[in-house]
Amino acid sequence: MLAPGVPTTVAASIAGNLDDPKAMAQAVVAATMGARYGIGSEVFAPAAAFSVLDTSPQTMAEIRGRVKRLDDDLAKALANDASIAPHVRADERAVRGMARCEKSTLPWRADRPAIALYEKLAADGRLPQKIRDDARAAADAVRHGVLAHRESRAFAPYGGIDYGDAAGPTVHAPLKHDQIDPWAPDVTETANAFWKAIDGQRLTDALVA
Repeated sequence: MLAPGVPTTVAASIAGNLDDPKAMAQAVVAATMGARYGIGSEVFAPAAAFSVLDTSPQTMAEIRGRVKRLDDDLAKALANDASIAPHVRADERAVRGMARCEKSTLPWRADRPAIALYEKLAADGRLPQKIRDDARAAADAVRHGVLAHRESRAFAPYGGIDYGDAAGPTVHAPLKHDQIDPWAPDVTETANAFWKAIDGQRLTDALVA
């Protein structure tokens, strides 16, 4: 799965590793993160963080299943014990959104790195053990789908903001009502099959304060 910012030089990385998806992914990431663009005297990298993901039907089915189980069990736990909600919200708040610039107008402040968020929940002793186990399984499933990843040590447009936990895909985890699809319908994080498959709106309704 490739995203905007990938240089055309990755064509050689793909063609040279057709029989080895892992090596192909690593080569694509190396080519992308090693590329530099220039405007006048300014030189910059194409991405602050970049992953190549396995989006095969089998891998995606495993991720959907694990994430849905976590979301369903967490929604049930919240319905039975409202005191859990502040702890979950605190865990979400501790994982910065992918925009990373908290004062910016970019809409993705609630679009959080999935592995980092699920690991945060799994490590929270205040949560029921079943939720922690679900979160660990979800983190492992998502991590399995990341074929290669690298972060920029100094991504100039954002002033050297740390992207060290930004491996892999993100999960839409809003904390406030104005973080739920803030730019919809022009930009939307919930009008997709994955969000519907995991019943993401149910958990959001249970958590957003």
